[in-house]
Amino acid sequence: MPDPDTGPSPAPTPAWALQQAKEELYDVEDSEAIAQRAREIARQAKEREDERHDEYDDPDQGGEA
Repeated sequence: MPDPDTGPSPAPTPAWALQQAKEELYDVEDSEAIAQRAREIARQAKEREDERHDEYDDPDQGGEA
């Protein structure tokens, strides 16, 4: 299994996710905790978007054929 600390760096965290994380963690001063939450928010949004697209791509689920 490849080491996650080596190889290409991940995409930068979107500004909207950082803003949302700051709002959720308004009483947290640890910037790494905020950045970690922002990455989680962005990942969850990407998963929702992917699921939304999959709904239209799978003919067995009523999507495009």
